[in-house]
Amino acid sequence: MKSISTFLILIFALGLNSLFAQKSKTPSPKNTTKYPASFTISKGDFDALFQIKAKQQIVSKENKYLDKSVMFVNTKNGDTKFMKIKLTYFPKAYLMIQVNGGFSTQVFILSDDKSVFYKGQLEKNNYLLNKCSEDEIVSE
Repeated sequence: MKSISTFLILIFALGLNSLFAQKSKTPSPKNTTKYPASFTISKGDFDALFQIKAKQQIVSKENKYLDKSVMFVNTKNGDTKFMKIKLTYFPKAYLMIQVNGGFSTQVFILSDDKSVFYKGQLEKNNYLLNKCSEDEIVSE
């Protein structure tokens, strides 16, 4: 009788151990998309964005990051322009562009779920977007 109760306790302990071991495993990420360290938007594609109206889909066969995205906001007030584009390549992310006259252009990507951030700068007539942390964008 004592051996049966010892056996049952052993089985119970092993069952609990395997239950806790399963719960402690880190879950596999649902979004396995790898985001590039950097990518470019050509000056031509960049300039074409200003011609697209709100709620219109962007077609860019040369740039997979812009292709099939949707223009959310495209406004102009004097020499100040602002765009917000819902990107299809980056789930829950938006490309934001703010032009303040001819002297300042801010280009960055923000995500609702804080999964991805990019900061852009003009290099060789293209906008180079580099992956960064949220703090690098907020501090500007």
